[in-house]
Amino acid sequence: MLSDREIRIIKFLYKNKDKYCTSTEIGYNVGFSEKTIRTNINLISENVPKNIFEIVAKKGSGFKLVIGDHDKYIDYIYKSKASMSNLDQIYDKKGREKYILENLLLENRALTFDDLLEILFVSESTLQRDIYSLRNKLKDYGLDIVKDDNSYLSISGKELEKRHFILDFFFSSIYSNSFINELEDLNLFHKATISQLLIILLDEIREYGISVNDYAIQNLVIHFALVIERVKINCLIDNYDKDIAKGEGDEFLDFAKSVIRRISKSFAIDLPIEEKKYIYLQLLSKTKLSSENSIKSFKDYNQVIDLLRYLSKKLNINLLDDNVFMNNFIEHLKALENRVASGLYISNPLTDKIKTQYTSYFDLVVDSFKKFSIFENMDITDDERSYLVIYILSALERNKFNKKINVLVVCASGFSTGLMLKNRIQNEYTNTINIKNVIGYYEITPKNLDDVDLIISSVDLEGLVIAVPSVKVSVFLDEDDCALIDKEVEKLIKSYQDLWSDEQIVPNTNLTLFEKYFSEKNFIINKNPCTKDEVLNLIYKSLASTHEMEEFFRDQTLLRENFGSIVFKTLVAIPHPVSPIKDKAEIFTVISKADISWGKDSDKLRIVFYISPPGKNDPDFEKIIKVFTKILKDDSLIQALINIENFIDFKELILNLL
Repeated sequence: MLSDREIRIIKFLYKNKDKYCTSTEIGYNVGFSEKTIRTNINLISENVPKNIFEIVAKKGSGFKLVIGDHDKYIDYIYKSKASMSNLDQIYDKKGREKYILENLLLENRALTFDDLLEILFVSESTLQRDIYSLRNKLKDYGLDIVKDDNSYLSISGKELEKRHFILDFFFSSIYSNSFINELEDLNLFHKATISQLLIILLDEIREYGISVNDYAIQNLVIHFALVIERVKINCLIDNYDKDIAKGEGDEFLDFAKSVIRRISKSFAIDLPIEEKKYIYLQLLSKTKLSSENSIKSFKDYNQVIDLLRYLSKKLNINLLDDNVFMNNFIEHLKALENRVASGLYISNPLTDKIKTQYTSYFDLVVDSFKKFSIFENMDITDDERSYLVIYILSALERNKFNKKINVLVVCASGFSTGLMLKNRIQNEYTNTINIKNVIGYYEITPKNLDDVDLIISSVDLEGLVIAVPSVKVSVFLDEDDCALIDKEVEKLIKSYQDLWSDEQIVPNTNLTLFEKYFSEKNFIINKNPCTKDEVLNLIYKSLASTHEMEEFFRDQTLLRENFGSIVFKTLVAIPHPVSPIKDKAEIFTVISKADISWGKDSDKLRIVFYISPPGKNDPDFEKIIKVFTKILKDDSLIQALINIENFIDFKELILNLL
């Protein structure tokens, strides 16, 4: 298996897999010396089977990752991560600081300076710098790292401030991507409830010297928050007769009783005996020794990895790369298996809300577990499935805020000026923009627009109707240019946030907008095989008021197609004239139940959106173009359009996208 250091090297090479990277470049980006990089690459080459992946070296160019089997590559990386202990991840400054704080603050372990030197395997000067850095972080809370007469290190200060620091350090975006805020944004729990439960757990874990990682703490918080919600509405566990004291020592039982007592007191609720047993079971299942807590130890681990890969494709995010999700989700599956095997059936007060507001995600969980035969012989309730949806929703929230905007850079040529503009954009927008490619004006094709969110161009694209928003800038990217880019990026981020809501409310303004561009007379359901020319000739006749205008439509549309294909995913065509012909914009829609032959670009086309752009200034037109962007990014929307049978259904679908 790989070390965390080796995984970081591989992940950097994966991000740059289309080019060779020097050891200097790799070291600068992952935080190690060139010598360390070369040593670790040699270790990777010796230990990893070449049929999975290999790192090839080219003299004078550097190193490049070559993947033999992508599925096996993903499995190998994540199995390596799952098998790592905490000590495998403390070689760098952040890892060392986290380890020191976990031991001194969370676990109250007695460690000397020399103990840390031996454990962390660093020089005295390095450890002194780490402690100095931690002291700077702690001092804002009135805390400090001190040494007693026996040379043992500890953290001094008020207990309340220690708790505040723990919450900010261990549960902020540094390690868990604002876990509290995610749940608050989902409107499933009160933020005060989450914070108070964290304080109770952290306090009792430290008091009784319980060993537990931060992922498990987050998992416990979700379960206990749901216990509180359930008890408040009198939704209780029925007759669970497990003896909670059986098989465990008195100290653990005292720990569980103390947690239960504080939850009852803090939230002013009288917990029935069944609920106390449930809390005990959760504490028991998530505070085992680290060797038992590894997510790899879950018996259905490989099936779950396949399931998560499937869910990732469906949700268009990489769940396997979300450590918070991976740990919480699999920890929950372990607990679920134990509960069902023990005959513990729980209710979930959020089930109705999740099934109503997040129907598609709930159905996806149900279908996925059936598809991969996980727990197929166990009776899993909708209440249990709702728990799993919560983890998916949290992952979507994290992805929503972490997602970079994919940008295509367009210049008169795709070379010198394009590269200059690319470098300026990268310098200004390192954290928000990912540049997919740099191309010339005449290279704008559907293939180059795939997975592109925004075009930044030094060339005027006004003559092209493209289903991707664009910004025209100068190659020098001055302040005015950045302001235009900022405006578009802000719109895109907001649109990502809006996409996760299942609530479909269509305001009257959207209806007006729809009727401004679409009409039943410009809408056709075709049931017979036909050709591109037959479809376009029908459209020209419908849109043109004279024969001369009809010919003008034909010439201008052909001219636009000479710039590049207007066919997307072989199913959708968006033809249009290269310049406006009429003052008012119109859109002609063809939904075909049979294949349309569109020449060399596609012989199985099913949807045509012919756009006649406005000849006069029309600020609403951009909103309509964004509808096509959404359609082209979502295969399920394309299929929904193909299945449409009438104009009323078409209207409803488009309104929901506006």
